[in-house]
Amino acid sequence: MQGQTNAQQELWPRFPRVTEQPIVWGPQDKLQTAEGYKAIVDSNTGKVFSIVSQDYRIISHEQAIEQIESVINKNDNLGKYDTEIDLYNGGGRMRCTFTFPGISAEIDKGDAVNLQLHLFNSYDLAWSFLIILGAFRLVCMNGLVIGDTIFHIKKRHVYELDNLNIRKNIATATKRFKKQTEKWINLTHIPLHPTTYERIMKSMQLGKNATKEIQKRINHDASGYNNDNFPVISLWAYYNVLTWYISHKAVSLNHRVEMENRLRAAMVYFRRVQNQRAR
Repeated sequence: MQGQTNAQQELWPRFPRVTEQPIVWGPQDKLQTAEGYKAIVDSNTGKVFSIVSQDYRIISHEQAIEQIESVINKNDNLGKYDTEIDLYNGGGRMRCTFTFPGISAEIDKGDAVNLQLHLFNSYDLAWSFLIILGAFRLVCMNGLVIGDTIFHIKKRHVYELDNLNIRKNIATATKRFKKQTEKWINLTHIPLHPTTYERIMKSMQLGKNATKEIQKRINHDASGYNNDNFPVISLWAYYNVLTWYISHKAVSLNHRVEMENRLRAAMVYFRRVQNQRAR
């Protein structure tokens, strides 16, 4: 099985050169060191990403990516993959998306998704080290980063990567993906109800312009209107309107990740409807 080649790695963006530096304060002739703390700094630019305790251990973006690639390459069932790397805040935050073209599922007729793994890492403490199971919708090029959390270090970077059981968690990615797609298929048979719509939109905390844009898209994708003049559209179609908006309208990587987090939280309303239908 083949993953990323050295030539492909040369196409990676320029990562910060991260170092740990002592924190000093006071007049120039009486500088004092802040005991128990250090600064995480890009030595190329002098940018200070964060002030952390001495116990904090840096997981570099490169180290995180290479660790995940190493695990992926040892799982033949995942096959070949492509990577896309996005940076924010001068490289203080990074998301690397691994897409597996050979692992796909058809949610609806002509509507297929590919397995993705999303790796998050940061030096500015905004994001924990995080791996999330997701999918890439081939029809509208939507990134569905709303799947199961495969791995999440909540205590930021106080562990060594080698001591984490990442291999076992990623090895189950295809099984998790199958379960996730079964849930999505179920959504294609459930119509969107006005109450569900209102709850999800409130949870998303969208502004007026964003709400109008989403409503316009729903009207476009709907098959018609019911007796109450509400669009006839499935939960899956509505879900994809939201992911379409996030994928194409977010103004930055940080904004997109924040919107994805809100949609992930709003999934409780999708699951609630599914559970009610299953009774």
